Amino acid sequence: MIEFMFKLDETSDEALYMQLYRHIRDEIVLGHIAANVKLPSIRRLSAHLGVSRSPVALAYEQLLAEGYVRSKPRSGLFAAKLDTAGFSAEQRLGLKSRAVTASGTDSASAPAALPSPKRAYHASQREEVLYDFGYGSVDVASFPLAKWRRLMNRCLQPANSRLLLYGDLQGEPELRAEIAVYLRQMRGVHCLPEQIVVGAGTYHSLDLLFQLLQEDVTCMAAEEAVNDGVKALFEQFRFDCQPLQLESDGVRVEQLYSCAAQAVYVTPSHQFPYGMTMSAGKRIKLLQWATEQNAYIVENDYDGEFRYSGRPIPSLQSFDEEGRVIYVGTFSRSLTPSFRLSYLVLPLPLLERFRERKHSYDQLASPIFQMTLQMFMQTGDFERHMRKMRSVYHKKRDVLLSALRQAFPEHVDIIGADSGLHVLLRVQSRMSETELVEAASREGVAVYPISAYMLAAQMAEKGQHEASTVLLGFGGLSESDIRSGVGRLAQAWQAIRIT
Repeated sequence: MIEFMFKLDETSDEALYMQLYRHIRDEIVLGHIAANVKLPSIRRLSAHLGVSRSPVALAYEQLLAEGYVRSKPRSGLFAAKLDTAGFSAEQRLGLKSRAVTASGTDSASAPAALPSPKRAYHASQREEVLYDFGYGSVDVASFPLAKWRRLMNRCLQPANSRLLLYGDLQGEPELRAEIAVYLRQMRGVHCLPEQIVVGAGTYHSLDLLFQLLQEDVTCMAAEEAVNDGVKALFEQFRFDCQPLQLESDGVRVEQLYSCAAQAVYVTPSHQFPYGMTMSAGKRIKLLQWATEQNAYIVENDYDGEFRYSGRPIPSLQSFDEEGRVIYVGTFSRSLTPSFRLSYLVLPLPLLERFRERKHSYDQLASPIFQMTLQMFMQTGDFERHMRKMRSVYHKKRDVLLSALRQAFPEHVDIIGADSGLHVLLRVQSRMSETELVEAASREGVAVYPISAYMLAAQMAEKGQHEASTVLLGFGGLSESDIRSGVGRLAQAWQAIRIT
């Protein structure tokens, strides 16, 4: 069973069912949907895309009539076997730019631009915290340990003794093949397994990337608030780092033209920590800037799989036709941070630079974990796990919002709740960010300051409202702990002077 990630254009003159038909047909022809793979049911695909069942049913009928899919009674529709052998990897890469897009236009002739020592993300084991709203935790109780253990045991059989040695520098080929399929179906990313480099966590991957970029980049622009580990990497590589102001729909792209940056770091699907999604208009402008300036866009899609309202948001890389976007992904949110598995999708020039060993990178991701994950994905267990976790986190998000609204019926704003595993709580109070955090801590509740993520040191520039904003992650708490933690938070802040 697969899922689809692509763009439906409701403003197009072409019917929705034809857009859907063309997309699935092209994926089958190009081999991105393998023969005998089951397509989602009409009900499930219509719910996933946020459309009625009629367009999906019509598209499936057309595919069936033309022989691109076949029907099995009481089982569903399956991709037909087509004779498309003989294409090299380079030819398949070229085919991407010539394939018919979901809007029914030839993309080759379409416009190029479619649209501190103390951790800042969870409490340490030495801290006495009853309810930790750190964003770095996930729901470990929902992880399928028994399935993972069985697969890992298979990796430890004598026939797989090679996994006890150093692994492939680029990552195990079988895992990279599974990641490529996953990214195309779930995030709309266009890539081949040859373009993927597996890493041991996001910072390991970014460290490699920044080594590869050193020849071209002296000035790196970035969103004015970024993950604290990313800040540390910027300092380590001594890039001239230029903060870009954040607006309600993403970075102010105009500032890029005045800062002479050769690359920009963004989190477009769910900005960290503020939570906004970059608008289509700004994505177009950002890609235009990268093309005009021959610059790179570093897209960190750290939790793009978890969205709770509207249609899934495709990756920025899915809009890129010029090879300017470098995609960074991780399994820390979808699985668990302890496995330390991440990946880069490199444009071809950077891939060539990697293969020429213009870096000091070594493969630190365990080959055993890599093969276990590959089998976990290949058997369909990963897809089932992701469906479960979307539901789990959706419920937790709803519980958190309900508890916050009940505890704070006025004088607070909840920001960035449509996706991801954290929200921001802006308190209309004369208390500072530090005072809010300390008051919560005295009640055994850990919430987190957003000033730790600012590239610019002057929080005053963000205004008084920003100074009274804290971060609450919910992934690692149970629903009952979320309610209890918010209750204690209300007690901690009951003496707040509301302005």
